[in-house]
Amino acid sequence: MMDFRQIRAELRGRGRPHSSRRVLLWTVKLALVLTIFGAGHARAELTTSGEVAGLKAHFMDVNGIRTRYYEMGDGEPMVLVHGGGGSGRSSANVWSKDIPLFAERFHVFAPDKLGSGMTDNPQEDSELNIQGEADHIYDFIRAQKLGMVHLVGQSRGGGCVFFLALQHPEVVKDLIIVDSDTAAPEGPATGERSAAKCPNETDWEEWKCRIRSGTSLPDQIFDDEFLLAGKYMSLLPKSQQAVTKLKGGAGGDLATKNGFSKWKAQWFERIAKEGVLQMPVLVYWGGGESPEIIAHGTALHDVIAKKNPRVWMITSSKGGHFHFREYPEEFVNNVTNFIDYWAKHADDPQADATQPN
Repeated sequence: MMDFRQIRAELRGRGRPHSSRRVLLWTVKLALVLTIFGAGHARAELTTSGEVAGLKAHFMDVNGIRTRYYEMGDGEPMVLVHGGGGSGRSSANVWSKDIPLFAERFHVFAPDKLGSGMTDNPQEDSELNIQGEADHIYDFIRAQKLGMVHLVGQSRGGGCVFFLALQHPEVVKDLIIVDSDTAAPEGPATGERSAAKCPNETDWEEWKCRIRSGTSLPDQIFDDEFLLAGKYMSLLPKSQQAVTKLKGGAGGDLATKNGFSKWKAQWFERIAKEGVLQMPVLVYWGGGESPEIIAHGTALHDVIAKKNPRVWMITSSKGGHFHFREYPEEFVNNVTNFIDYWAKHADDPQADATQPN
């Protein structure tokens, strides 16, 4: 359970001075969180590393960025990249139902992205954008000495791995993009649409509403432990700082909607003209999404497939934006089958025509 003295000691031990008033205020906020959850919900334990589902968090230095990650299993390396932005509450915890299943076959790594979860903010405010996130995941892969990896990303994390693979194909054995309008060539971000349906209240209420609106099984896949860990991480001083900095223009033009759209369009022009994405690619969309959202996945598939014959698209028969948490066994089985297929048919020029239904 949470020990507030330990929290204060950890903050001071990281060499980042905080006034006694700020530490006290933060401690009171966390105490209120525990009180609120304990009053009307099942008992949920919270650790100072924000862990869930019995997973054990690890920390490492990645180019000066203290980075939290989960690690489990043996075999070929697989890196799972979560969605969400730099508010702290989004983290690798979202993969908690998939990590043990993938670990039966792969050596799984699931880091918190730059500025997310328990991972530090960037040293330069200009890196608070998706390019900074992609650079951080690339640096993580290199720091772990993983070589080529099976790279999986969901939502904004799908955009992160998409742009990483475009810039550093030498570390990507195959690419799995899951429900990511961030990576799709057109349309607003899925998160923006979901948030529009949610109350304009605190960041916490909006986040809880947004993630629950992306699934037909909200109570099953986002339990008290998951929500409490997200709330805890969002109250960390570094998370509060990231939110303030982003509102103040940190991240530059690439952190704006128009700037990102222009930047992304340049990459799609290169894909269409030069075929710069040539590893096996799986575009994976939840079947419970609206036809408009699924069309964005189809558009992503079609653009890549014009120059790359090793592209599949799977639209699940059930589940929505968080299909991988709603039906983790199905998700892991489909991804593993995709990886196995291309490992077996890597040199087969006719393999692209034999994608299973």
